[in-house]
Amino acid sequence: MGATKDSVGIEEIAGALGLDHGNGMPSKNGDTIPTPEYDVNATGEHLFTWKDEVTKEVFRIEVAHPERSGMDFWCVLSVKYRQSAHSDSLSIMPGKRWNLTSTSSTTQQVQSLNRRMPERGWEARLVQAEELLREHVQTGDDLLDLSGIENPPPPSYAVWPLLEENEHNIIGANGGSTKSILAMALAISYSYEADVVPGFTSPQEGRPTLYLDYESSSNTQAYRRRMLLEGAGIAEQAGKVFYKRMYSPIVDAASELYDIINSRNIGLVVIDSGSRAVGGETSTENMVIPYFNACASWGTTVLTVVHKAKSAESLGPAGVAQWWNQARNYWELVKDQTPGQPEVYVSLRHDKANDESLHEAMSYRLEFANDMIKYHKEDVIVSDNILSEMHVSLQMAAYIDEFPSSTTKETAIGIGKSEKHVGNEFRKGEGKLFYGTAEARNRRWTNIKKRPDSGAAQQELPHWAR
Repeated sequence: MGATKDSVGIEEIAGALGLDHGNGMPSKNGDTIPTPEYDVNATGEHLFTWKDEVTKEVFRIEVAHPERSGMDFWCVLSVKYRQSAHSDSLSIMPGKRWNLTSTSSTTQQVQSLNRRMPERGWEARLVQAEELLREHVQTGDDLLDLSGIENPPPPSYAVWPLLEENEHNIIGANGGSTKSILAMALAISYSYEADVVPGFTSPQEGRPTLYLDYESSSNTQAYRRRMLLEGAGIAEQAGKVFYKRMYSPIVDAASELYDIINSRNIGLVVIDSGSRAVGGETSTENMVIPYFNACASWGTTVLTVVHKAKSAESLGPAGVAQWWNQARNYWELVKDQTPGQPEVYVSLRHDKANDESLHEAMSYRLEFANDMIKYHKEDVIVSDNILSEMHVSLQMAAYIDEFPSSTTKETAIGIGKSEKHVGNEFRKGEGKLFYGTAEARNRRWTNIKKRPDSGAAQQELPHWAR
């Protein structure tokens, strides 16, 4: 609300009412501006309120999404004014980025406020708000003695085994690998508490999913969702999966998204895809690390869909190493499809786990027919193209299935790996994956699951994820 030639000043208002007036500014002989009332509302906004006892005016500074990033301390600043406690609130400043560590940023805010409503002591008020904010916004939680935590629970999953709850999970793949379809299937599994992909379970109580899409359209995603529901035989329900087409990087939209997540009780956020979510700066740490910080501020489970590294020898997403370092859970999706066929073969390879316990590869056949998409579990990998991108132990097991009682050298030649590499894998997996004969040299190997006396079982769902 800016001052104009025709505007009525507080002196005129007070004079007409026969009242003494104050303008919120310290006088030469009076007290300084009193300390504001401080509160934090349900959505995490920090509120600083001054009430003028003489004029009954109310000034409020609202600070949302305070975030430390390196030497900077950013927040979103809003200022509101009421002529009295019973009058309507007027927005003096509707939400501007403010860097508390920058003198020039604070000066700009003061100048802007003075242009809109002069002589209200804005600099002093911002200084008070800054001091209180620094006191209450912590760099971390209080110091904690871990021995005092009784019966700490194991990791929990939003969708087992792909999405660890309240962590940042990543699925990487080449373009056209059905990774966006998988992301939507996970959203349905979580929010509908339904089995869309065989072997995936949703142990936790489902909440809505927010799908942030940089690469497609609402019609395309709605069609995929409907086809997956049809394939899984799940009835339509409203309020389960919310969609937002994105154009700006996540860091720029973090405040708006925080409000959406809180107002809609969002439990899972899917970001498709990571490269556009950091403005294309996948190889710039100054863009990638703030991206993870912004996502962490939401307090939800996050799934980012990314493009894998181009090099076959490189693990993780394309770009700077922080993609790999910051992810708590990373799966890679590998696809094979015969042109013209209404089905796709895919396998999921687990490359990184928060608890360092990697899950075995999971293989599926996607059926596209009659306006539906349906996942079918495959017990074996039927595609050589997919098998060549799986862990070497899985390639060895597949070779031994086809050629039982092979030696290390025969197996190495068969899968195109070095004899030393294969020998090391046999030794690591002996007794768990492989059984070797008793000879000192040229031992012959079989898969344990093929031996009738082995008693080996397939990997099962842990009790805490059931």
